Amino acid sequence: MGGPDLRTPRVRRTRAEQRELHERTVRASLRMFADGGYEALSMRKLASEVGVPAMSLYRYFPTKAHLVRHIWADLLLRAHGRALSALPESAHAPARLAAYLDAWLQYWLDNRDHYWVVFAIRDSGRDWVDASDGEVPRPDPWRVLATLTELVDGCSAEGGRAAVHPHAVEALFCKMLGFLTGAIGMASLANADVDGLKRSLVAEMVAQVVSGRADVPQQGNRSA
Repeated sequence: MGGPDLRTPRVRRTRAEQRELHERTVRASLRMFADGGYEALSMRKLASEVGVPAMSLYRYFPTKAHLVRHIWADLLLRAHGRALSALPESAHAPARLAAYLDAWLQYWLDNRDHYWVVFAIRDSGRDWVDASDGEVPRPDPWRVLATLTELVDGCSAEGGRAAVHPHAVEALFCKMLGFLTGAIGMASLANADVDGLKRSLVAEMVAQVVSGRADVPQQGNRSA
C-alpha cells in the first residue's frame, strides 16, 4: 500500500470569489491594453497582476480569445447597464429612447479607453486566437440591439405605426459607432463641442424613428 496522499486539495472558489476574480482580471487587463494594446496582454503577466497562479487563470480563461470575449462582454454590459439606469420610468417612448441613446454614448465618452478595447482594436493577425476557436471573435452587442428594438418599436406603437424594420435598429447602432469614432478618434474633432454633437445626433435619430424615416424599405416596395 502506498503512503498517504500529501497533495494539497484544490479549493473551489465560491461564486462571489469567482466574480471578484473576474473583476480584478478585467481591471488588470484594461491597464495592460492601455499600456500597449493586445500585444501587451500576456496571460502569465496578467496572472501575476491579479495575484493568482497562471494555471488558476487558465481554468477560467483557457485561451487569450476567451479572455478577450469576457472583457468585451463585461464592458458592453457596463455600458448597457448605464443606459438602462437612465431610462425614465414614466415617459413617452421617444423620451425613453433618447435617454437610452444619450446614456449609452456618454458611457463610452466617459470611458474612452474602453471604447478602444471593444470597438476600435485591430488585432495583429491571428496569433492571439487559438486555432480551435475558429473565426476571429468579435464583440456582440446583442443586449443593446435588443433594447433598442424594444424602444424603437415602442415609438412606432405609440405613433400608431407598424414596427420599424429591424435594419433600422442596426442603422441607429452604426450611427452611434460612427459618432464615437469621430468624437474619440479624430484629431480634427478634439476641440469640438462633443456634448452638443451628441445631443444633436440623439435628437436626429429619435426624430427619424418618430417620423418613420428610420424605416428601411423592403425590396419591391421602393418607389420608382
